[in-house]
Amino acid sequence: ASVLRLQPPMLQPSGVTLTWLSVTNRTYLVQRATNLSQSPAFSLLQTNIPGLPDTTSFTDTNPPASSTAFYRIGVQP
Repeated sequence: ASVLRLQPPMLQPSGVTLTWLSVTNRTYLVQRATNLSQSPAFSLLQTNIPGLPDTTSFTDTNPPASSTAFYRIGVQP
């Protein structure tokens, strides 16, 4: 009965802001990849992000300047 849905990333002067639907009884993590053919493709950016009512946001303050970035949000056990 729940869904983890990432809203479109927003490019800000401070970096790339990710916002997703969240709940207060969960903790989240954010991962980023620039090359999906590498193994492992994703690297960890942040853990232990407490869920907020409705939505939670995280800003990647150091996004890659010259390549595409792929982001993944996860729920921590």
